[in-house]
Amino acid sequence: MRSFRFPAVFCIPMVLAACASQPLRWTPETVATPGTPPAGIEKAAPLRERAEAVRPDAAEQDKPVPLSRDAALLTALLQNRSLEVARLGPQIGDTYIPEARAAFDPSISASISTGRDRRLLSSTGSSTLGSGSTPSIIGTGAGQLAALQATIGALEQMLAAAKALDESGRPVQDTKDTQGDITVQEYLPTGAQVYLRGAASATDTNMTANDYQGSWSVGFNQSLLRGAGARVNLISLKQAGNRAAQSRHAFRGAVLETTHQVELAYWNLVLAYEVFKIREFALTLAEEQLKRDEDRLAVGKAIEGDVMASRAERATRTADLYDARAGVRNQTIALIHLLNPDLADPWNLTLEPTNPPEAAQAPVSPDESVDLARKYRPELAEARLDLANADLETTRAKNGLLPQLDVVGSYGRMSRDESKSGITKYLDDGDFENYRIGLEFQTPIFRRAEEARHKRARLLQTQAERTVASVEQAIEAEVRQAAVEVEKQWERIGATHEAVESRTEQLRVAQGRNEVGKTTNLDVLIVQRDLVQSKLDDVTARIEYVEALTSLYAAEGTLLERRGIALESDEDES
Repeated sequence: MRSFRFPAVFCIPMVLAACASQPLRWTPETVATPGTPPAGIEKAAPLRERAEAVRPDAAEQDKPVPLSRDAALLTALLQNRSLEVARLGPQIGDTYIPEARAAFDPSISASISTGRDRRLLSSTGSSTLGSGSTPSIIGTGAGQLAALQATIGALEQMLAAAKALDESGRPVQDTKDTQGDITVQEYLPTGAQVYLRGAASATDTNMTANDYQGSWSVGFNQSLLRGAGARVNLISLKQAGNRAAQSRHAFRGAVLETTHQVELAYWNLVLAYEVFKIREFALTLAEEQLKRDEDRLAVGKAIEGDVMASRAERATRTADLYDARAGVRNQTIALIHLLNPDLADPWNLTLEPTNPPEAAQAPVSPDESVDLARKYRPELAEARLDLANADLETTRAKNGLLPQLDVVGSYGRMSRDESKSGITKYLDDGDFENYRIGLEFQTPIFRRAEEARHKRARLLQTQAERTVASVEQAIEAEVRQAAVEVEKQWERIGATHEAVESRTEQLRVAQGRNEVGKTTNLDVLIVQRDLVQSKLDDVTARIEYVEALTSLYAAEGTLLERRGIALESDEDES
């Protein structure tokens, strides 16, 4: 028995070095949300430490439920239906990675079969089984021995022929065989496919001796041009990683949008309550003016027309109050829809916002906000990862233009015998080793499909580049417009506040002049309307400033950090 000898030809390296790859413009790491906010952003304490969500027993209290902005945000993050849908996105995206990695997992295949082959022999074959003259054994020495052996062989043929005859006397060949094989193979990132194969078979026939065979072999197929190197073969895995990162950014975008909507809805509810209070104040003014006119009419200092005008004004302001009450209810329903509180009947819930409509000026720099948006906006990160995938696809298509040139090789041993032990008897015997190595070449003559794929990949790459530029421009315009809106609303706050003070003093003067008959009732009602409108403008400017600031932070993409909202995906990326 010889020792195991591996052919010298297999000293050729089976694994090629990975091709040097060009750095990608964007990767999941380069588009990740910054883990530490830059200077100028005051990161808030975690939201859970500052607020509690709406409790399930809130509706049982049968009274308005106090609600802060942070409590509204926390409730929405826990209960919002659209976020329940978006929350599955990263989990779905993460499934792309093991699916792509599975291309390099080893696989095993096996087969086993058994069968029987029973057939008639040809007439020529059957007629020759017993033909020929019986050899003479007359003679001496070696001649007699040869004749005896020939006679024995002829008798064996006659017995086999007799055995092969079925009941009708026709010659039949009956073969039973069983065979099986098992193969373990793996595709490597370098473009090599390696395998280990084992096979065994057993053949039993009535015409010849039994045949038992066994074999094992190892082999490889290494691409040298098309499909060679990790740079090309890892493209699908890198694209899967990009898609997984995109799903996390999409989820962040959904959380950012929901947070923005909840804040706006909360402040709209605050505004609705303030409008309701102002409408109550306006109705009080109208009722007081009506009472004064009725008193003056009783003493002959007013005419019936003044009283009628005051009554009409009171009716108008009563209608405005009804509208304001409906506005409160509508804004409550809009906020409940976003919060989706865990209640049996949430739609009848009455929410009472606790944050006052106060506005504190915040520094605004459009250029700094644009820089923040380029780092934090999830839409831009998704567009950049689309471009990264387009770059990878172009690399794959360019490699596809190369011809297929592979070096292939195999080595193995085979065992064969008439007994069952023959399946493994010679598998470790170096006398029965076999090997083969060579090259395989294949290429299309016109390369029409390959060139079309490469052209399409280049066009899609250009399209992705222009999409990134378009998204960047749209985001910059959005941020700068949001900054303008913040500055405008802040300037309006000062003007509207001054208007309230002036209209209040004007009403006091008008009422005094009306008491002494120097102004008409209509003049007083007009001043009252101006005062009510100035109050509405003032509270609207303050709340719209807060909303404009919220919209600016949302346009920057920093609203979550400023509200103390951290996503697990962000922590994983940072």
